[in-house]
Parts: sequence; structure tokens; C-alpha cells
Amino acid sequence: MEWFKGYVSEFHTGIPEDDEHIDLKLEHSLGVLEEARAITPTLGLPARLEEACLLGALYHDTGRFPQYRTYKTFRDPDSDNHAFLGVRALRGQGHIRALDADVRALVLGAVVLHNRRAIPRGAGPELAAVTRLVRDSDKLDIVRIMLEYLQPGGKRSEVVVLNVRNEPERYTQAIVDQIRAGSIGDYGLMRYENDFTLLLLSWVFDLTSRAARRAFLERGHVESLFAILPRDPQLTHLKDGIYSHLSR
Repeated sequence: MEWFKGYVSEFHTGIPEDDEHIDLKLEHSLGVLEEARAITPTLGLPARLEEACLLGALYHDTGRFPQYRTYKTFRDPDSDNHAFLGVRALRGQGHIRALDADVRALVLGAVVLHNRRAIPRGAGPELAAVTRLVRDSDKLDIVRIMLEYLQPGGKRSEVVVLNVRNEPERYTQAIVDQIRAGSIGDYGLMRYENDFTLLLLSWVFDLTSRAARRAFLERGHVESLFAILPRDPQLTHLKDGIYSHLSR
């Protein structure tokens, strides 16, 4: 933990806007760790996998800091894959090299896979288990943050909302179709802030642990996200399918 905070501090510039974005990603990383601490005990994993889960959760966005410093964006298509940047940064750190080899491989593997649309079929069962936990924890904390930035009258940052357009009545039909089909939305299709909100809702189909689905449901995220969207019957009709999936 202290190593990570020290690593992040190196990216502060003294420029308020830049430092706010760096601090937000630090806050997010710590938030994901807390989510992982809550979910991991429910999975019945051996101790070394629990260790990999918690470290993977804390370090999953290590690449966001060099990404922002170099490109001033968190949008991968406009810069570089932040998962690859994270692995590159972590490999050079003594804290990572000091881990047992199998735990280190799981942590780095989870970091590199956490932002994929899906976990590759070739991932071994242990890596898949750790990566699923990191992805579930990541999604829960991102929703918390994005609700602060996407709701009317909330915080504003083009960097945080990935430079999508604020056109309150517009959304991308293809993302709606993906949700209707029970699949997660495609980042590459996002054009409007409503698309981002829909994407967050679609993540329920990728939450793999009961604990994560229960947290998403009990925190009222579904209602909060739908409250941001336009009152369009095509959108409100998605709600039943989302609630049905979360209740499994």
C-alpha cells in the first residue's frame, strides 16, 4: 500500500486539474481494493489466490498514471492500453519482484486482462478467478465514481467521461441492442454521455460473483443510472432484464 501511494505521488505536477485526475485514480484504486476485500472472503479461495486478488485490485490501474502524464487522457484508443502500461510499470518495481513467482504472475495477468471485453478462454482457472474478482471490484467502484460525474449538476470532467458528448436526449442504438441481448456494451461505440450510462448498466451482465451483483442491486445503482437517462420507452424497457439478471 505505501509503495503504491509513493508511486502515485511521483505523478503529481502541482497543476490542480492534473493532480485532481491523479488523485481520482488513486481514490479509485483504493476503492477497488476495498471492494475486493469485501468480495474475496465469499469465494472460498486459498490464501495465495486471495493475496493475488487484493494486489491485482490495488494495482489494476497502475498504468493510468503514466498514461495521463504522457497523453492527458484516460481514453485508451487516443493514447495507449493502460493495462499494458501498468504491467510495464509494475515489472520494474522491487515490491512486485519480491512476490512468489506464481502470485506475481497472477497479479500481472489480472492487470493485463482487467480491461478486456472478456477474459480469454485460454486463461488458466486460477488466473481467471483472480481476474474475475478484479473486474467485479473495478466495476463496482467505477459506477460509484461515474454517478458523481454523469448526473445533472454533478462534477464535470471531460477526461473522466472519456470526452463523450453531452447531448441529453441522444444515445447509440447499438449499445441498447447489446443490453437487450444480455451482453456488455462496447466502449468503441460510445459517442454520448447516455452511452456511458448505458455501458455502466450493461456491466451487470459481466458481474460474476453473487456478492458483486448483490452490492450493485442493494446500492440502488440501477435506479440511479436510469434516473440519468432520458425517459425513452426503449430505454426503460431494459430495466426488467437488468433486475432479473442481478437477482440470480
